[in-house]
Amino acid sequence: MGPELCAQDWVRLSADHDAIIHYPKLGQAARLSVPTNEHFLPLLYILALQDQDEAVEFFVDKVTFGSLSMRSFKIG
Repeated sequence: MGPELCAQDWVRLSADHDAIIHYPKLGQAARLSVPTNEHFLPLLYILALQDQDEAVEFFVDKVTFGSLSMRSFKIG
């Protein structure tokens, strides 16, 4: 994966929980995408429920007013 990490890359990484847990190693874009942990840590709890054969996909993927995002995903 290249140095720039976009939202769809997080979904591709969903099977690699270790990479998500250690996201700072993924580069500057990954570090910038998680400026504080309060919205990131619940993701780890949800991913812990993922079975090996379950896919992750976004079901809310809109940005409002240029910066407000309620990005959400589902497993399975």
